[in-house]
Amino acid sequence: MTNLSVRYRRNAAAALSGVDLHVPDGEKVALIGTNGAGKSTLLRCLVRLIEPTEGVITIGGSEVTGASGRTLRKIRQDIGFVFQRFHLIPRITAFHNVVHGAMGRHGSRCAWPVTAPSGVRAEAMECLERVGLSAYADRRVDTLSGGQQQRVAIARMLMQRPRVILADEPVASLDPASANSVMDLMCAIAAERRVTVIVALHQIDLALRYADRVVGLRDGVVEFDRPARDCDAAQLDSIYAEAV
Repeated sequence: MTNLSVRYRRNAAAALSGVDLHVPDGEKVALIGTNGAGKSTLLRCLVRLIEPTEGVITIGGSEVTGASGRTLRKIRQDIGFVFQRFHLIPRITAFHNVVHGAMGRHGSRCAWPVTAPSGVRAEAMECLERVGLSAYADRRVDTLSGGQQQRVAIARMLMQRPRVILADEPVASLDPASANSVMDLMCAIAAERRVTVIVALHQIDLALRYADRVVGLRDGVVEFDRPARDCDAAQLDSIYAEAV
């Protein structure tokens, strides 16, 4: 992305201002910063869930900004988005939710497992097995724990076969053990499939443990951008402490 800026209302403060960021294939980037720093806005801009005011976004050689509706839908098929609130359908099973992940490739046939191709149904079970939840395939997701629901969301995302994973505070509502488990899983999958990951996090320890690179945002501006190996917790804490 180049010179990415977002302003929600005329004359309002910019939610993002002049953000330049290049992420090589296969890299894991952690975005950190206070609430309102611009992390979620940046992630949503990448797939135009929020329209940028100015700037250029390119993913996998395809320009996102200015893409037509049809082209944008094709670009989004290669991008998995993991949300803090899971965005599952609560009253259907884990298996049914995961089958939905293939709709980008197979269309409305995957709205219901019974109409989905047999290969999709088999792949959905493989994805649930990968996240350790094959035994819960027939359970309604609203009966599962928060950590289990996030795993279902990851399994659904895997059904997209993404080249890029965007994760917006994916462990913010989880206890520490579940948070580590979900991050372990997501990063292991990224490594296996050589997938690029951009994840917004509040937890400094997780950013240092799982990311190759840490980008700090404050008031919509990139304050620092450096390899995780060159950071320590005190440096990263400063982006929160100085904003108080």
